[in-house]
Amino acid sequence: MGNLVSKVNSILRFFIIALLAIMVIAVFLQVLFRFLLDQPLAWTEELARYLLIWITFLGSAYAMSIKAHIGTEYIQKYLSPHMNKVVLVIAALCSLIFFLVMVQQGYLLSARSMTQTSPTLLVPMGYVYMVIPISGALLIMNVIHVTWKDITGKE
Repeated sequence: MGNLVSKVNSILRFFIIALLAIMVIAVFLQVLFRFLLDQPLAWTEELARYLLIWITFLGSAYAMSIKAHIGTEYIQKYLSPHMNKVVLVIAALCSLIFFLVMVQQGYLLSARSMTQTSPTLLVPMGYVYMVIPISGALLIMNVIHVTWKDITGKE
């Protein structure tokens, strides 16, 4: 399982970098056209906004895989090894409940929003909101994997 999770996270990391590169290009074009050519591009601002949303949500899933989120480390250093594992499991269960709600409600939101289009790009807003259930599923995968590694010490 660890190998599959690592491959998914590698693809996720590459995808986030690609989205960031596209966003940088869009913002650069916006600045170039607005200030040098005095002809602002309307679509670049909207594209950059939606890419930032995707980068944020997918980045949180990737951050979970490398344990970059805040945790209970301060409390854990005062606990016994057994209580550490209990705290990790409780934190993981609370996170899992939230991520499951995120997947379910995010899917409903994106499905309802497929008929609404964005003002400039004319993209269905459901595609913008689809990142919520996608990142929720990736967060579930990563929180299970990270918690399993922390408790058992193996992949």
